[in-house]
Order: sequence, then structure tokens, then C-alpha cells
Amino acid sequence: MPATRLVSHLISVVQIIRFQFSNCDNHRREYGHTVQHCTKQVRPSNAMAQKACDPTVERHFKGHKNGITGLCFHPGTHQIASSSLDHTLMVWNFNERVRAFRFLAHKDIVLDTAYAPSGEIVVSASRDRSVRLWIPTIRGESLDFRGHMGAVRSVRFSPDGEKLVTASDDKSVKLWMVCRRRFLMSFTEHKNWVRSAKFSPDGRLVVSCSDDKTIKLWDVVSGKCVKTFNEVKGPALDVEFHPSGAALGSANIGGCVKLYDLRTACLQQHYVAHSGQVNKATFHPNGNFILTASDDSTMKVLDLLEGRPIYTLKAHSGGVTTAAFSLNGDFFASGGSDRQLLVWKSNFDRDDNARKTPRQLISPGAKLKLNMKQGESDVSKIEEDKNRTITDDEKEKLEVDEDRDEEYGTESMAEFDSGDSDGCCKGPLRDIPGGRVDVEVINMRNQRPMERGHIAKFPPYQHSTCSASELPNQSHTVVEALSGQVESLRSTIVLMEERLGMVERELENLIV
Repeated sequence: MPATRLVSHLISVVQIIRFQFSNCDNHRREYGHTVQHCTKQVRPSNAMAQKACDPTVERHFKGHKNGITGLCFHPGTHQIASSSLDHTLMVWNFNERVRAFRFLAHKDIVLDTAYAPSGEIVVSASRDRSVRLWIPTIRGESLDFRGHMGAVRSVRFSPDGEKLVTASDDKSVKLWMVCRRRFLMSFTEHKNWVRSAKFSPDGRLVVSCSDDKTIKLWDVVSGKCVKTFNEVKGPALDVEFHPSGAALGSANIGGCVKLYDLRTACLQQHYVAHSGQVNKATFHPNGNFILTASDDSTMKVLDLLEGRPIYTLKAHSGGVTTAAFSLNGDFFASGGSDRQLLVWKSNFDRDDNARKTPRQLISPGAKLKLNMKQGESDVSKIEEDKNRTITDDEKEKLEVDEDRDEEYGTESMAEFDSGDSDGCCKGPLRDIPGGRVDVEVINMRNQRPMERGHIAKFPPYQHSTCSASELPNQSHTVVEALSGQVESLRSTIVLMEERLGMVERELENLIV
């Protein structure tokens, strides 16, 4: 009889705790916080802990004579291109029997590089104000685009490979037609150096970030700015579209990483991730993780669904200047001021790949609706201009440009022998000659993190564009206040979950 009463009492306690947990969850909904990021358990289950695997170094390349500034994987994941402060572009092969190549044509430091979607062309941007298209073969043929009045800091292909977007210190973003080597339009509303410019996954939009502390969203057809996000403290150094196209990720000079939701035009997540400036923030292709590279010599992997960092990676002896994922996300690469290029096996996405129902930050059906009416009248004009017949004067100008390119000659790429100790090394880390890289991987999956993604919800803007004068002065205070409330609620939920688990285990032991 006493045992029956004890069981009944324990069942009542469980029901009360669940009721309190439900009330706390409803209270959090009233404040408008994103529930899916806050209700994740801090400690994963044993099954998940067994499946998780730490990132590992698979390749170690060393050949640049100065720091690495940009990286890009070949779509087939058998090559990787790197740009450097040593005025060169290099293409590395994962096959140890194939030599790496050094491209020589730029007259100043090379700041960025990217592969075309087909993988047949690689592009580079330089402080010599030029953008060059390379055919990565032994002949090393290249053509240049010239139109900027300052250093070109960023270059990217459109998803269809027909256009290029470049960002420059001349405060402009320019759009180019690749096949005709022709300038299309400029986006000129930034007031300071433009650090980065990228296409959206569907190619309809371009996002750019500048030292004027703004992130701008541009309509490719009309050339108009359709949204502006204002940074409160320091400017963003890098910006990128989420693979869904409905969000933006930015790397900031103040050591933080931010995620903006384009559907509501609000800040969705905010991570104080590094002690130094964040040079790069790139999304994993599945959209659930962000890889960051910082001047504090570390990289971090952020789980966007759990709203927290899950790995801290230490391998470079200086600042980590750039990072990039392969097309399928199985690998990522990092380059730094120590002139080393490391290729990593991701591994942390194994749990997502094994799930029957994949985790998703933003559903594939989510549509981004922007005011595009102002650009509709320009569509026919752009298409007509694309199909226009080239006049004799334009042909003469193109021939002059081609003659200028021939001055560099076909021997502008020097073959780089990777057979010596300064070449590329294949195999696990322990087989790298000289042990030049000390890798430390800190797994934070099983730790209760001290720093988590601050999740805030704001009402959507009333207009399609916003300026600095429209941003409330107290926005930073509001973010901090809401972040504190989220942390308090999260701690309460975690405590209730732990107590509920203890009660349920005791109940199971009594029943047995």
C-alpha cells in the first residue's frame, strides 16, 4: 500500500513539472522568441555522441610565399584554388601525382578567387584594379576585366556562370557579362570601401557589405537597392547568402557573426564567437552550420539549429584569413597569414546525413518576397541589350583589348613542382613532413556552452528599404535585453528537463 501511494505521488509530481514546462514554453512564445533554437537539449544523447565525429585534417599544402587571401573548391572537389599576398594564384590538385600550378599575371596582391559553376574557368581579383579569367591548363591563358578605380576585393560568378559581380575600394559593386567581357551596371550607394559581394542562389539578387557599416541587397535586373541592414558597432568584412536564399550571414570586425532573416528583415541570430575580427563566415551547403575564420588564430563551427558553437579549431600559427566548403560539404579548407592551406574532412554533418527527416533551419518552400516592381520595366531592356549585334566600333575595341592581353603571353603560368618539401603533402596529419602544423580540435557538443547564439525577434520593417535614420537608436539595447530574457528562459527549461528526467528514472525503477 505505501508503495502504491508513493508511485501515485511521483506521477503527480511529473504532471506538475510538465505543466510548469508547458507554461514556460508558452511564456517564451508570448515574447516572440524563436522556439526551435531554444528548446534543444544542451547535452546530446549517447547515440548522437557516438555518431558525431570531429573534423580532421586531410591535406596540407604549402607553396605560397605570403599569406593566403581567398579559397575556392573546384565543383568536382578534386582541386582548390588559392589567392595570396605574393601576387599569385595557385591551383592545387588532391591527386599527389598531379603538380600544382602557379599563375602569374597580376601586378599586385591577389585578394580573391572563385571557380565558375562548370569548373572550366577560375577568376581572380587583385589590388592592381583588375579581374582576370584563367583557363587552368598548362598554357595559362587569361583575359582581364578593367573598370574599377580601386582595389578589387571580391569576385563571384552567378549561379548560371554567365555573370560576374565584383566589389571594390572605389565604393562600387559592378556586374559583368562573362562571355562578352562586358560591363553591365554599377551599384553605387555605398559610402566607403566594399568588402564583399555575392549572388543569391537563384541569381536574382546581390548582397554586399561595406566599411560604411551597411549591408545592402540589390536587384540584379533594375540595379536598385531593395533592402539595407545597418550595423550598430563595426562593419561587416564578409557576407553570404544562406543556401535557401532567405537569410544572410555576416562576419563582423568586432568578432561577432550575425544571421539576418530576409523574410522579416530582422536579426535572427547573433554570436559573439571570436576575440579577434572575423574575416570569413561561410555556410555549410545543408544550411545548418556556419564556419568562421578569425584573426584570433581559430575557426569555429556554429550549429544554427542549436544556436551555439560546437567546435573550435586551432591549426594556424597566425590569423585565419579565409575558409571555404566544398560543393557537397564533405570538406572545407582554411588559409591563413602563416601561408599554409589546410583541407579538412567535415565529419560534423554525419548526424544530419543519417537522419531520415533532415534538420532544416529554413524550409525549402520558404519564398522571399521583395518589391521588384521598380525593375520590371528594365527586364526587356537588359534582354535586348544581351542579344544586340556588336557594331564594328565595338569589335575594334575588343580586338584592342585582346591585343593588350597577349602582352602577358601564354607562358604566364609557371609550373610549380610539388615534389620537394614545400609542395603538397598527402595523408593524415601525422604524415605531414616536419610536423609544421599543430592541430587542436575542441569538441563543445557535450559541454554546456557559456556563449550561445543570441536569438532575437523584431517586427518586420514597413518599407522595402531602410536607411540609418530609420533604425531605432535603442536597437542595440533591445537586442541585449531580449538576449538576456532568452538565456534566462533557456536555463529554466534545461533545469526542468534535468529534474523531469531524474523523476522519470526513479519512477521507472519503482515500477520495475
